[in-house]
Amino acid sequence: MRLVFFALLLIFFSSCGVQHHFATQQEYDNDSSYVYSLPYPKGAAHFLIQGYNSLFSHKGRLALDFKMKKGSFITAARGGVVVRAEEGFTKGGVNKKYYGKANQVVIRHNDGSNAYYGHLQFNGALVNIGDVVQQGDTIARAGTTGYSATPHLHFIVWGPTPKGRSQMPVRFKTKKGVGYLKPGRWYRAF
Repeated sequence: MRLVFFALLLIFFSSCGVQHHFATQQEYDNDSSYVYSLPYPKGAAHFLIQGYNSLFSHKGRLALDFKMKKGSFITAARGGVVVRAEEGFTKGGVNKKYYGKANQVVIRHNDGSNAYYGHLQFNGALVNIGDVVQQGDTIARAGTTGYSATPHLHFIVWGPTPKGRSQMPVRFKTKKGVGYLKPGRWYRAF
């Protein structure tokens, strides 16, 4: 129990306030990139425990971690086709032996980009490979499989490049408008 508390405390203090700036204000004002919905049902609110390039486990990674209770519903932040659905892992923890052992759903969007929804609970994928999903459709249930200190949703988007793939920061629709999410804050889906 102490280890989990210490890990949560470490995540909180290493993440909060860390904000990566992707553009100047003028570039931001003219940004026409896709706007994602928060990846959980309307009315639900979740705390963003790690943001882009946060220090605990996202250093150099454009990923987001939303704190969720085990079993919380996860929705598609953007529509597309399910290209991966893994739900057979049963364990997780902060140990290297859990790397690559997170249950997950990956959705490919019509522009070739992909969204990863990770650390799902055992049997937590509610979609199958080949399913077409719309933005807001329920796709999974949160868990803590793989390299994970606490139940949460690990969300990351990557796009195709000539040399493979590249992580992409994405903007979300929030009550305060459209923008990049900041760690250490609650976000309610609407």
